[in-house]
Amino acid sequence: MKVLVSNVGSSSFKFRLFDMTTEREIAQGGIERVGNPPSRFSYQASNGRSAKGELDAPNHRAAIDHTIRFLMEDVGEDTILPNLSDLSGVGFKTVFAKGCTGSAVIDESVVEALEAYIPILPVHNPAYIAAIRAFEQLAPIVPRVAVFETWFHETMPPHARELGVPREWVEKHAIRRYGFHGASHRYVSQRVPQLLADLGIVQDVESLRVISCHLGGSSSVCAIRGGQSVDTSMAFSAQSGVLQGTRCGDLDAFVALYMIDVAGWSVEQVQTALMRDAGLAGISGVGSDMVDILNAASNGNENAQLALDTYHYGVKKYVGAYAAALGGVDALAFTGGIGEKGRENRAAICEGLEFLNIRLDANRNAAHRGEGNIASEGGIPILVVPANEEIIVARETARLVGG
Repeated sequence: MKVLVSNVGSSSFKFRLFDMTTEREIAQGGIERVGNPPSRFSYQASNGRSAKGELDAPNHRAAIDHTIRFLMEDVGEDTILPNLSDLSGVGFKTVFAKGCTGSAVIDESVVEALEAYIPILPVHNPAYIAAIRAFEQLAPIVPRVAVFETWFHETMPPHARELGVPREWVEKHAIRRYGFHGASHRYVSQRVPQLLADLGIVQDVESLRVISCHLGGSSSVCAIRGGQSVDTSMAFSAQSGVLQGTRCGDLDAFVALYMIDVAGWSVEQVQTALMRDAGLAGISGVGSDMVDILNAASNGNENAQLALDTYHYGVKKYVGAYAAALGGVDALAFTGGIGEKGRENRAAICEGLEFLNIRLDANRNAAHRGEGNIASEGGIPILVVPANEEIIVARETARLVGG
C-alpha cells in the first residue's frame, strides 16, 4: 500500500511517499519559492535516486507536475512510482475547514468547506485547494484524504474549548477553540512514551502528562494527558497563541477594532498587518527568521532581543499554565524547526522553570543533535522530538482508504 503525503505551503510543496505495509519511506522532497521563480527543488529516494536544481514553478500545479515526473520517470527497476494508480491514497495535511475538524475522504463538500474558511486561513486554504484539484485531475481514481490539524484537539474538554463569546456566535458560527499543529502534537504524544521506555523511565502511559512545544515559523503549545490533547494555545484561527513568525499571536480584540475605528484602517489593512507584519518580524524589524533575529540580537539590536524575550516568555507562560491544567508535568517536549535546532531558545524557555523540576543540562543542550533527552539528572525528561507530521497523515490516510 503506497500513500503519498502532500504538505502544501503558501509558496512551497513538499511530499513523502510511504509503503504503509512497513511504513518505509520510499521517497521525499519538495519545491520552494513556488510562484516566485527560480523555484528550487530537491528529491531523494530510498533506492539512491536523487535530483536537485531550479525550475520555473509559477503555481502549485506546476510544482506537483514536476514532482510526479520525477517519481514516474522510467528508469527500469529503479522507477519509483510506475503508475499513479499504484497509489492507494494521497493524504493532505490540511489545516481547517468549516464543519470539518477530524479527517475525511475528500469530496466536493470538503473542498467547499475549505473555501468557506479562506477568510480565516487566506494563505493556507487556497494552496491546499489548488493541490487537491491538481491530484483530482492527475489521478481521479485515487482517493484523496484531508487530515485536519484540528483533529488531535477534539478531545479537549468543553471548558477548554470555550472562548467566552456570546452564545449565538457559538450556535450560529461555531466559534470556539479548535487548535492546530495537530499532526505534530499527535506524533509527540505517541513518540514520547517510546522514548521514555528507551531511557528506562517507567511511566503509566494512560496518565502520562506531556507538554508539547511545536516551535517554528508557526508555533503552538499543547497539554497532553494519556496521549490526548487537553488544551492548546491556538484557538479559532492559527493567528492566536504564542508569538508567530509574522503573526501576532494572542491579541486583545479591541486593538484591531481601535485601528479600524480611530486610525481609520480597513479590515484588509488590519488583517495584512497582523498576519504578515506582526509577530517576531514586527517586533524585531529584521524579519521572521530565527537565525537572523539571534544574529541581530547578538550584535546589539535591542528590538531583536525584545522579540526573543517576548517569544520565550510567551512559551514559558503556556508551559506554566499547562502544568497547572495537567496537575503537574512528567515530560517536556520540543519539536518543530526552532524546537529541534534552537539551543538558545530551549535554554531561555526552560530558565526559571526549575520549580516544575524542569532542569536543562546546558552541556547536553548545546551538543545535542537529533532525538533525545537534554535534561539534567534528577529533572523530568526534556525531550527533543524531530517532527514527523507526515507519518501521522499517512497512517490516517491508510486507515480511511481501507488499509
